[in-house]
Order: sequence, then C-alpha cells, then structure tokens
Amino acid sequence: MYIKTIFTLALSALSFYANAIPVNLIDAIKLHKVEAVITGNLSTNNPQGSSHTGKCLLLNIKNNSSNKIDIKIESAYYFENLSKSNQDLMSTENMIVSIAGNESKSVAINALCSEKSNASPSVKDTFKLIKKQDIAYANLTNIFEKYKCYLNTAQQALWCFTDNNAIDNIYDTHTDTLVENTLVAYVSNVKGVPVPARRRFVDVPRILRYPVEVDSSISIHIERTTTIGIYITDTNQHHVVATLFDDDTETRTGTAKYSYFYRGQLPKGTYFVEMKKNGEWVILKKIIISGQ
Repeated sequence: MYIKTIFTLALSALSFYANAIPVNLIDAIKLHKVEAVITGNLSTNNPQGSSHTGKCLLLNIKNNSSNKIDIKIESAYYFENLSKSNQDLMSTENMIVSIAGNESKSVAINALCSEKSNASPSVKDTFKLIKKQDIAYANLTNIFEKYKCYLNTAQQALWCFTDNNAIDNIYDTHTDTLVENTLVAYVSNVKGVPVPARRRFVDVPRILRYPVEVDSSISIHIERTTTIGIYITDTNQHHVVATLFDDDTETRTGTAKYSYFYRGQLPKGTYFVEMKKNGEWVILKKIIISGQ
C-alpha cells in the first residue's frame, strides 16, 4: 500500500510537470490543440500607431481542450497575408500565453512587414501562420528583442534580407547609434558585404529619419497635349525630395489615371505631394512627419 501511494503521487507530479511545458504555436495548431484567427491589429490599439511595425499583429487563440494550456509564441514566425496585395508579417518577440480550458485569448504581438513593395496590412486582413524563418532571421529578431527595437530601425534591417534594402538605410533611424551599428554589423556579416560607412557630421547634428508612405492615384481630364509629373516636395519653393511619377507627356485626350507609390524615410518636417501640370504646381496632399 505504501509503495502504491508513492507511485500514484509520482504520476500526478509527472502529469503536472508535463502540462506546464509550453507548446509552440505552430505545433499547437498542427495538433489541433488550439485554433488561431490571426488579423492585423487596429492601429489605434497599437501603441506605435502603425499597421506594419510595433504591435501590429493580433492573435485570437482558442484552447480546444478542457485543460489549461501554455502557448509559446516565438519570434521569426512567418505570417502569410491572405490578401496577396498586402504585406506579410513576421513576429519579432517571444512570449508565453496561458489559456484556460475551452477559453479564448486575444494577444497583440510585435511584428514587421516582410514585403517592402506591397501595401500595408489592415485590421481587415487575415493571416496564416506558415513556418518559423531560418536562423538568420531568428538571430535578427533576437537583436530586436534585446534592444526593444520594434519600429522603423528594425523594419529597415529586416528589409535588407527580404527586399535587398540598402544596409545604410538603417543609419539615422534610432536615437541610439549602438542599436543601429549592431544591426548594420549583423546584416553586413550575414550578407557577406562590408559595413557601409556612416555619414560624417562636422558641425551639423545627426538628423534622424522617419518612415513615410504614400499610395494613391489621381484622375485628370486631358483636352490637349499635357505634361504631368508627381513629386514629394518640401516647403522650399517646390524643392523635390522624391519623384513619384516623372514628367510624362500625354497626347491623347480624355481621362487619364496616374497611380503612384512611395515608401521611404525623411527627417521631421512638413512635406507635400505635388503635381506639376504643364509647369504649374498643384498640391495633392500634405504630409507632416512628427517623429516617433
């Protein structure tokens, strides 16, 4: 009787220990332990106010069992956007989420977009968890997590792998140059290229750059030969800082539609999307970059 009692206690302890071991989200979904509905997070619910950086991904996880389960959400998970024209996302932090039996829990996680040329996702987009990315991405996201770097600086570094983004785009995006230098060194090492030189400032302070995204179109009725160009300008007499649509001459009459897209980085300030029509400038949109 004494031996039987000890054996029963040992089994109970083993069962408790086994239940306490977290199951990674990929395996939990495959084994039907949980169901997950994954969408973009509402920008107003994201402390960073972004749809493709910071806590931009929302996971609603349902526990299919009657027992509590601990789910391990890992960094470098690749989430495919079912809307092919919008960006996929990649998780950039690790966490454990405890869910009671037959209950659901919603959790927002830090993520970054992995398709520079596609449109930003929204709360209406649904994602499918595909896989965990390889060690190069895992190590990169570990740097993000170490420095709590989840915004534009991290985004520029990730795009160096996913979209062959210029490595020096990482510079001048973070208040701490150590973070920038660490990411630049890592990306350069993995890609097997020299570390790019940082711009040198003598008597001018370092100027931080912030992300800007412009995606729109305009329809124009044309009655005669017309030259159209669309640009981003600053406040200095239509000084062009980025070309969205270079001057193009249209000889046909009727309605012409011009679409333009820009994703880049600019210092804090006020900018304009302007159309130059037959040499005359027309403001289409005002852009205010206030920083992060």
